[in-house]
Amino acid sequence: MKALRACGPAEALASTLTRVRSWRTPMFNLIHHRVSLLSLLGVLAAPALACEAPREGGLAGDLAQAELDVEDDVGALAAAEVAVADYFIATRPDYRRCAAPMCGGHFVARVNTSVARCADGTWQEECHMFELDLSGLGLDRSTEAKAREAFGAGQALVRGGLKQIVLGDLRSRPADVLVASEIWLGATGNAPKGHFSRVDSSGIVCVTYPCPSFSEHSLNTNLSGSLDGVDLSASGATAKQVEGGMTALSTTGLLIAGQHAIITGPAGSMNRLDAAEFYLRLK
Repeated sequence: MKALRACGPAEALASTLTRVRSWRTPMFNLIHHRVSLLSLLGVLAAPALACEAPREGGLAGDLAQAELDVEDDVGALAAAEVAVADYFIATRPDYRRCAAPMCGGHFVARVNTSVARCADGTWQEECHMFELDLSGLGLDRSTEAKAREAFGAGQALVRGGLKQIVLGDLRSRPADVLVASEIWLGATGNAPKGHFSRVDSSGIVCVTYPCPSFSEHSLNTNLSGSLDGVDLSASGATAKQVEGGMTALSTTGLLIAGQHAIITGPAGSMNRLDAAEFYLRLK
């Protein structure tokens, strides 16, 4: 039997194991985490929970990787009155043969969750997006074209909402439009793996380790925790890309797709986030 120890909510979140479902699409394999509202509230409310002790010895790759506990609960997701933003990724082009705007464009999904609220108000695993509206971001024409191409290729994340809007040249019926308030471009072009988080520098400096140098917020949930470190080089990024990402961590923050490794030292145990891909905000 594995040893358990008492810990606070942040450590409990870090030690909760994930059951994940791989979703294969023609573009890439996208891992979705299904968030249970009950487990979410339990982790945040409990003052002390039992945590699985990290295994001793071996390489970091042999340590248990912490992920979010997941369960399907569409009703809870639809009714939950929690302030979570919608971050979307394009999963595949829409090659169906029917009249626009019913067909064409792409299918999109909310990262870290198994369902999304579509433009027609229904909850689905994937939602149809005929058009991406970037008009509210103030981008020049060249930058906007670059952003559209990256999002369509699954190499960008958009924060926004799906709406049905009548487009000027297609008045037959409303189109499914993803209206963006933010767009984040992938640094390497790698297919994302693991869970998606926003990471910012905490400003904390320690004389020992592990140290909560970064704060992590899981996208599309209200779960958060501390990180001892962030390894952007694990994505295969160049030295220049890593430098740009680390600069963004202390200014605008980064969106990162990756997995946790447990770091153990004199100050206890804490997560490090190893990036498979990281995203910089386009302004």
